[in-house]
Amino acid sequence: MHDVKSLREDPDGFDRALARRGVAPQAAQLLEIDAARRAKISAAETAQAERNAASKAVGKAKASGDEAEFDRLRALVGAKKDEIAELEAAAKAEDEALHAALAALPNAPLDDVPDGADEEDNVELRRWGTPPDFDFDPLEHHELTANMTAGPGALGVMDFERAAKLSGARFAVLTGAVARLHRAIATFMLDTHTQQNGLTEVWTPTIVKSEALFGTGNLPKFADDLFRVDEDRWLIPTAEVTLTNLCAGEILDETSLPRRYTAWTACYRSEAGSAGRDVSGMLRQH
Repeated sequence: MHDVKSLREDPDGFDRALARRGVAPQAAQLLEIDAARRAKISAAETAQAERNAASKAVGKAKASGDEAEFDRLRALVGAKKDEIAELEAAAKAEDEALHAALAALPNAPLDDVPDGADEEDNVELRRWGTPPDFDFDPLEHHELTANMTAGPGALGVMDFERAAKLSGARFAVLTGAVARLHRAIATFMLDTHTQQNGLTEVWTPTIVKSEALFGTGNLPKFADDLFRVDEDRWLIPTAEVTLTNLCAGEILDETSLPRRYTAWTACYRSEAGSAGRDVSGMLRQH
């Protein structure tokens, strides 16, 4: 999330960075909220100081027998208490509004990131391997299932119709060889990362609190692409969410770093914004 201090120091630079992401200027509006928040905090601190001074004076007025002054100061202490509570509540509301506004904005791109309207403006930095050149017309993965079975009388190895019967669109039932391949690829990935690359395998929950999704940038922007379980729990869209948050909020001993984790989990995505191309077969599944 953006640092409000950086925004105060360079509002024009803040807006220029957002403009590269196609976002309208936001600095003036954000600084207005920030100024209101800081004013409320300052007023609450002033009221607190006045209340403290009045509280000290109450005893002196009582001791001197000045009942009128005693009553005035006691009433002032009570009034200041209410004033402080109102100012602190207002400051909290402004702070939440500022936090929500900053959290909804995209990160500023690095200087060397090329500007562009869509993927056609991407710049290729490097290429690995050589694309295969087939002497036949290759089929899409979901087209292979028409000629594949898991055995006599068995289900189709990649069955979208039965998956739709069970769960609706954008699901698949895998059977036989494809189900084994699916499991084997996951095992291959885990073995490669743990035995060759030194990562630690982790098994994590697939339901997380909102805080975890906020920490990985999924909330608030991609809420529509997530499946919500209840008010504060969601199904994870990727194991990145749980792995990234494993040590969130902790102070780690430097000697224990780096910590490198890997996991294989079920992942759930509503893919609310996906339509048209790149959605056939097992692509863009829920």
